[in-house]
Amino acid sequence: MTQKSPAIDSYLQTLPDKRRDALTTLRTWIDEALPDAREVIEYNMPGIAQDQLICSFKSQKNYMSLYMDTEVVAAHQAELGHLNCGKSCIRFTNIDQLPEATIKQMLWETAVKQAKEATN
Repeated sequence: MTQKSPAIDSYLQTLPDKRRDALTTLRTWIDEALPDAREVIEYNMPGIAQDQLICSFKSQKNYMSLYMDTEVVAAHQAELGHLNCGKSCIRFTNIDQLPEATIKQMLWETAVKQAKEATN
């Protein structure tokens, strides 16, 4: 199980119900994909790290964002094509817009990529 952060619990409690529910679901997906990770607050956002930061998420003014490795986001652009994506940002207004299996795969790929880079 991912090491939970009380700071992230506190952050989620500040959000409106719909956004809190969406980001809590995303948090669960992250835990399922990366059970050995730890939760952190970096760049003033909730995030997940192993050796390095793997992803961050945040409720923005008009949407929610999931920030991940730019190469991994680019590699999965076809599965994310219906979403507004930046180089490392996936923007969504409803958790149902995110393809759960793809997001979990992307998290895993990022962790593997970082582990390989750490050994080189």
